[in-house]
Amino acid sequence: MVNGKSFLCLMLARGGSKGVVGKNLRILNGMPLIYWTIKAVQESGIFDRFILSTDSQEIAEAAKSYGVEVPFLRPEELARDDSPASDAITHALKWVEDNDKKYDYVQYIFPTAPLRTEEDIRNGVDVLFEKDADMVLGVCETSHPPSWSNVLPDDHSLRDFVKPEHMVNRQELPATYQINGAIYVGKWDIFYYDKNYYGQNTYAYIMPIERSVDIDSEFDLKQAEFLMGKQNDRAFEHCY
Repeated sequence: MVNGKSFLCLMLARGGSKGVVGKNLRILNGMPLIYWTIKAVQESGIFDRFILSTDSQEIAEAAKSYGVEVPFLRPEELARDDSPASDAITHALKWVEDNDKKYDYVQYIFPTAPLRTEEDIRNGVDVLFEKDADMVLGVCETSHPPSWSNVLPDDHSLRDFVKPEHMVNRQELPATYQINGAIYVGKWDIFYYDKNYYGQNTYAYIMPIERSVDIDSEFDLKQAEFLMGKQNDRAFEHCY
């Protein structure tokens, strides 16, 4: 309960993964990937209830061992590669409403952003109330201006790849941001009925790029491992 409002945390973690096989249970810095998000959620102190939606009994058992509720297994048709996450969210929220209650706010969260901290989760909720927002999403600055990206034709020609007005030093272009997949928090009805996360009353919570790694490949796992090691080194240095 925050500011008199109830909060549900819903984590989605399906068993199938093509880019990184067994992704949600892969070991990262000595613990399964899913552990790091569970730890951040629990340490945030925000949520009245924390549940996991998964189709995998193995992921369910791992989550339960860390204190997360897994009150149902997600139906197979909601856990395919092409299954929209919004359908899995609606399924979970309907179960919660039928078996518990409708909460004021929902934090929808993935295990694939393991560098997100409990402070990030709390800060996202702070933005939610400061802006009186319907939804707050985590973003980070893009590493390269989007205007320097384009599709390639079949012959890989770079003719007109970048518009002349964008052929300047990066510092001369305005900062641009991308959704980082780490924070999705908003009103219950937006998740359940509207499903438009980018409405007029949606705001950004800006996160540093080093906490915005989204695990989608083996390289991402290695990058996250490296960054966690750097964080541990800094924490160790502060002890002296």
